[in-house]
Amino acid sequence: MDPLYTTHDISRLLQVDPSTISKWIDRGLLMAFRTPGRHRRVRATDLRTFLVAHQMPVPTELGSGLVKLLAVDDEKPVLDGLRRAFKPFAAQVELLTTTSGVEALLMVSEQKPHGLLIDLNMPDLDGLEVIRRVRSHKQLEGVRCIAMTARQNADLVEQALKAGAATCVFKPVDVQQVMDLFKIPLAMAPRA
Repeated sequence: MDPLYTTHDISRLLQVDPSTISKWIDRGLLMAFRTPGRHRRVRATDLRTFLVAHQMPVPTELGSGLVKLLAVDDEKPVLDGLRRAFKPFAAQVELLTTTSGVEALLMVSEQKPHGLLIDLNMPDLDGLEVIRRVRSHKQLEGVRCIAMTARQNADLVEQALKAGAATCVFKPVDVQQVMDLFKIPLAMAPRA
């Protein structure tokens, strides 16, 4: 369960005035919702995402400042290339990998990564189906799904977006493009 914070909790945690927190929420910089009593609440993952995106220190109470990203591709050389490509971002990203769509579903449930970078063409369970299954679980709504493919096909991209991917990137993956996706609050990611 993702802990919830009030504006006063956040102001104490970050040592800023509660009105500043309210302004961040009103401007859409910090994702929040209102209770039936009209009180603002912020999910821990949304607060953490806001802090990372604005290059602010992440309090230990919110966990590591790292983005946890699960990369899935059935071709081991592709995963090796991704590991090398993400190496310069080691201070910002914890990269997990697997070659199986089935194992990816298990890892997403257990590890709760912030993002899932998945190849659409997989032999056991294709990327579209993995994305659909992740999107079907309420407790995984914070996982940003990013499809990747070697085929630059508009229909395939459309299918990925309809399945629930935030975007579809092409191989070889532009690591900076993927990193930029985590500067946008997770709750603002498009949903199918």
